[in-house]
Amino acid sequence: MADFHRIMEKIPKVKYVDFKTVEYKEIQLAFRSESSDVFESQSEKIVCRVIDEGYGVASASKIDTQSAKMVSDLALKQARLAEREVNLLPVNPEVGEVEYKEKKEFDVEEANEILASLRNELKARLGALYVRSELVLSHYHIDSTLVTSEGTDVREHSSLTDLTIYLIIRDFLQGFASRILGGKGGLEVLEGRDWDYILNELVSRAKDMLKAKLLSPLEKGKSFKVILDSETAGAFAHEVAHMLEADTFQGKFFHGLDVYEDFVLEDNPTIPGAYGSFTWDDEGVRGTRKTLIKKGDIGLLHTRLTAKDDEKPGNAHGITHIPRPTVSNVYIRPSDWSLKEMFEDTKNGIYVKGLVKAEVDTLDGKFELIPEIAYLIRDKKLDEPIKQLKVVDNIRSAIQRVDAIGKLATLRPNVEKGFCISEGAPHIRINGIRCF
Repeated sequence: MADFHRIMEKIPKVKYVDFKTVEYKEIQLAFRSESSDVFESQSEKIVCRVIDEGYGVASASKIDTQSAKMVSDLALKQARLAEREVNLLPVNPEVGEVEYKEKKEFDVEEANEILASLRNELKARLGALYVRSELVLSHYHIDSTLVTSEGTDVREHSSLTDLTIYLIIRDFLQGFASRILGGKGGLEVLEGRDWDYILNELVSRAKDMLKAKLLSPLEKGKSFKVILDSETAGAFAHEVAHMLEADTFQGKFFHGLDVYEDFVLEDNPTIPGAYGSFTWDDEGVRGTRKTLIKKGDIGLLHTRLTAKDDEKPGNAHGITHIPRPTVSNVYIRPSDWSLKEMFEDTKNGIYVKGLVKAEVDTLDGKFELIPEIAYLIRDKKLDEPIKQLKVVDNIRSAIQRVDAIGKLATLRPNVEKGFCISEGAPHIRINGIRCF
């Protein structure tokens, strides 16, 4: 750190300079039908960012004084090549060190036992229907530091663990199901889970796929009352948040937005144990909970480059390029509906479960969601399963038609452009959205 400060002091007068270092270790175990493998890797990176008139970034794959000097020279040159002038919102310098300790150290042998046990349980529950499964367990340890010409000097040490389960079964047709879970920490991330419920849900969803039908041609393109489970509702929350990133925000989609009284969208990097939590973002700004949407109010995700006046930065992600405002842990806040009450109030509609894909076009606001499986709701009860369903509508319209929100939210780990985040929600109902 002392060398970094000396190098910064020797850089000709500029608006800003920093050094960011990241040391990264990964262990990944994969159980597949035809193989079981373990993969380990580690890497390190040093990055220098300079603001002269424009923003310059340079990085190297080795953390030492020689590399620091090299990237500082390159970053200064790149800053002088930029077309536009940039300015940072002033913030108070941060100094400190935080470690997210593992309660249970990640051990390969114990991890193998967990995966083997889960695979055996799936086989036992499915019998002759079982075709194959894939279980991928990953553990990461990330050490990062940031020192700046403004006086920020912070260090953060974190461990993350996640598990992805894919299941394929076959009768006359083929069915599949998947589940992703994870958080900060070691093997304790997998403890305390209701594995009986998780595995039963996977098996049930895969079996329902065997008898699922396509949505009737006469019903394709119609608007339905649609209930989203926690996974698909969390993906919806994530895509709405994309529209609120300050560097691409278009006010036309949110001007005069009229939302359900209980609809509150938040981003919160301070949730203990959550996959996307952090103390400081990639600009060294302390993360705080932010309300992005509530009735009568809209907030944006900001970096120091996009925030003005009383707007709050703290959502910067990106070290080898100019930081962008992105989510940390984004979710729809729970309300007071039970799932049973939603079904009874819906009477006829569609219930979607599990996530294949969700995306929004930030230019035209088109939202598309593909669940793993869906079910028709008839006379307040689940009826036949539907496969290959696609939910498509305008994001503004979908937000305004949310009219019921469940009691319990869950967070699903995800990776956004290489950064760990999570997305979550309780069950929600959208009263009128097109299905294909």
